[in-house]
Formats: sequence, structure tokens, C-alpha cells
Amino acid sequence: MISVLVGSSVAAENLEEVITVYEVLVAATLKEPGCVSYELLQLRDDRCELMLAERWLSQEHLDAHTRTDHFIEAMHKLETLEIAAPALIFNSAV
Repeated sequence: MISVLVGSSVAAENLEEVITVYEVLVAATLKEPGCVSYELLQLRDDRCELMLAERWLSQEHLDAHTRTDHFIEAMHKLETLEIAAPALIFNSAV
């Protein structure tokens, strides 16, 4: 099992548009083979701080996800709307 965490910061004036982009991305991604979960989280104390939390059956499934049209389109839209941290990728330990 592969887990991915990607944090990002969004300016308040871009938050609504960013959430809309993620809504489309999450809905499409949850239908992909090998996707166990895909969820966008907001920090309780600062709604402009986001965390994308993903779980995949394998690295191959994750790699395939990054080549989908919906992922590529979302990343293109988000690159000017948010400041994303590098992805943290974890393997299940137990």
C-alpha cells in the first residue's frame, strides 16, 4: 500500500476555485483502479491550508494516476492558484 500526502497553501481569494478543481479531481480519481482513498482536507484553524491524502494499492497505480487527463488538467489549473509542498510518499510499515 502506498500513501501520499501533499500539503498546499491557497490565497483566500482563490480558495473557492481551488476547492472546485479538487472536487472534480477527487470524484474522477476515486473511480480509478487501485485507488483506495483520495481526500482533500482543510486545516481547522486555517481553511486556506490544505492536505491531499491519498492511498493506492501500488506504485504502478499511483504512476498511472499521474498520467490521467483529469490529474494533468487539475495540476495545470492549480499551479497558479496554490503553493504546493513536495509530495510525501509512504509505504505501509505493517
